[in-house]
Amino acid sequence: MNIQEFNTIGYFIKHYFNWSMNYSDLESCIEDFLMRERKEDIKSFKKEIETLYLLNNPEVIREVFYKLGNRGIPTNKGLDMIELLYMRTHEDKK
Repeated sequence: MNIQEFNTIGYFIKHYFNWSMNYSDLESCIEDFLMRERKEDIKSFKKEIETLYLLNNPEVIREVFYKLGNRGIPTNKGLDMIELLYMRTHEDKK
């Protein structure tokens, strides 16, 4: 899998949920991103999150966070974060 397909997630991690933040800050970071970014970027972000969520592959998730977001992440946290990102970005589909 080419992780370059997940550039918007990498941007989110670098610029909204960077290495200095705690996991408890994630929800407010999601809200900030969805309010501030262009519609095209939000659409890409949602699609990338959905793809990672459906893949449910911890190795791909960790690679995306590490290589594109410059942030290492334990497997369980990565899976939990993708699930939370998916739920928050796809609430309108419920």
